[in-house]
Amino acid sequence: MSRLCRAPGCSSQTTSRYSPYCTTHRARLRRHGAVDQEAVTKAQLAPYLRQVVRRVEKNKSSPLWAQLEERWEALQSHARGVLAAYQRGQPMVRYERIAAHAIVTLGEPLEPREVIHTVLAMFMMQQDQPHRFPSDAGFRMQLVRRVRGLAEVNAGEWYDHKTGKTKRVYKDLAPKAAVIIGQWLAEAFGGAGIHLAKLEERDRQKQQDEVNALHEALKGLE
Repeated sequence: MSRLCRAPGCSSQTTSRYSPYCTTHRARLRRHGAVDQEAVTKAQLAPYLRQVVRRVEKNKSSPLWAQLEERWEALQSHARGVLAAYQRGQPMVRYERIAAHAIVTLGEPLEPREVIHTVLAMFMMQQDQPHRFPSDAGFRMQLVRRVRGLAEVNAGEWYDHKTGKTKRVYKDLAPKAAVIIGQWLAEAFGGAGIHLAKLEERDRQKQQDEVNALHEALKGLE
């Protein structure tokens, strides 16, 4: 006997007597990390990418950017080590191998800054719009999806006969592998992303204080 989907507000039947979710929410859980997580699009992330670029331009001489690139290279090296160990026949969790392959694949066509800027922007978005990410799992999945979306190798195309247009779709990664990648990226760049978000909030507050001070000064005019 089937049951009702456990997702909030959903009255659809579950996919089976053993599943807690309907087909739609089960797919969303797998693809987005949580049943209530909406996808983050390239356009939605763009303002935060511009904030990252402005911050980099403002602090060109900072050693932080080189340190972050070193962290990306260290992550690449770790991933290559995982794959080498697998080739030697070392037992390992399959999803770690998949995650390592995905990281190495990203490193081949992309400049380090492309990946780093995207990760920093995602953390800035999370700090600025926490309501967009009801759970850490959902955020990590969106983080991985946006980073993987940078590489053409992760994309495919299909022809929509209804619209007469070719559409692009990104190949999904095994959720457990995405969790591993999300953890690696968070450990490498999360702290820097959160700090940049705090700097943006500080600047916004400073601007607001200046506006408020001007308004108060205007009130004192006779």
